[in-house]
Amino acid sequence: MVRRLRKTKKNQKYNYNCNRKRLGKKNRRNGHINDPEIRAAYDEKKKPANNIREMGLAYDVNRAIPIPNVKQQIKAMELELSGQKARPSRGNSSKEQPKQYVAARLEEDANEYAGSRFRMARSMVRVITDMIDRHGFNYKAMSLDWRNYEQVTWRQFRTKIRKFLRIPEQCTPYLEQKGWLDCDMNDPNDPRWKEYSTDDES
Repeated sequence: MVRRLRKTKKNQKYNYNCNRKRLGKKNRRNGHINDPEIRAAYDEKKKPANNIREMGLAYDVNRAIPIPNVKQQIKAMELELSGQKARPSRGNSSKEQPKQYVAARLEEDANEYAGSRFRMARSMVRVITDMIDRHGFNYKAMSLDWRNYEQVTWRQFRTKIRKFLRIPEQCTPYLEQKGWLDCDMNDPNDPRWKEYSTDDES
């Protein structure tokens, strides 16, 4: 036992390559705050929990929105039935916080519509444009085409093509190339935009 202890002590060597002071500082650091609103209102002298609470945000979600406790609910009901007042919970304080504007700004940013970021894969766009060139908007013919290797149904083709036409960044170059940019897609009298084999076909 003593020999083994001596051996382990012998093997424990000091690592001169490691800066202990820098490591300690790194461990004590709270991390980088990405959001500019929170970063501007954050006070380094206060604890993170106090900072976040002052901004009107929830630091601990479990305390802000607790899971309902059945025992406590039964006790509260018993107190109500007996005519006594139930004690208010500590978690939810409706007091106005000094930096409440941070929460309001974050809510505004979240409610702002940023636009659709959905993009189709280039291979999918290539297949769709090729099928439109061959068959127009006849989805049944597309599904029966021998190049339909993945055996896509006509309804799936319809969904993909309608999605493609709703993405201007990908759709506009193709429409320019076809010379259809000045056409109205919603015009039922235009034979170029006539859809065949659809549920909503008139």
